[in-house]
Amino acid sequence: AIECYNKALEQIEMNDNNNINISNDNDIGIGIDIDIDSSNSNVNDQKGMLLLLRSTAYLKRAFYHQDILRQTVSDLGETVSDPTVLGKLYSIAEANPTLAKPIFLKVLSDTKAQDKKFRLTKYRHGLYEYSLLHAAQDSLRSTQLLPFHAKTWLRAGDALAELRKLKESALYYEKAMELDPTLKGRLEPVIERLIRSQEFLDKAKGWWSSDTLRLALDVAG
Repeated sequence: AIECYNKALEQIEMNDNNNINISNDNDIGIGIDIDIDSSNSNVNDQKGMLLLLRSTAYLKRAFYHQDILRQTVSDLGETVSDPTVLGKLYSIAEANPTLAKPIFLKVLSDTKAQDKKFRLTKYRHGLYEYSLLHAAQDSLRSTQLLPFHAKTWLRAGDALAELRKLKESALYYEKAMELDPTLKGRLEPVIERLIRSQEFLDKAKGWWSSDTLRLALDVAG
């Protein structure tokens, strides 16, 4: 079993945009389903590799949920009525009392559709965050078991960045570069973007609620 995971681990790589690429979806499913703590092996480096593989699988699953979330939010936007149109409808209902009831029923129907889409958006966002939290948990554990393996720190940085833990993410990326200097060309620009993003987040927190801001950023990517 360990040989299977080691082989799958070799397939994990980062592309130029710092997005996760895994070449075999079957390996992803296995990686998520495995129970690390009840595996037959007690060797830390093997458990660390399994955690690294599973965290990468969770990240890819999170990106899958993110794509669906974006479509759901787009669908929600299409159900929101134009205020100008609503104003005209109310004017028509006021001028033509016989039309008031069907207009009211139409607005009520649209409102129910909006509520349904909104609840679906919250559900999809929850799935996205659930996958990210598990990716972060596994990757952070893998850094403890494989402290000299640059990819564990790299993956932890990825998961923390997606969770908007930008300062922490930068620290993990810096550790990955310390262990593997060849990562500098890829990660130094990423760290610079994280610093700029943190500055924006600090300002945005004064404008929006945390839930609204988190959803907006997760949809925007």
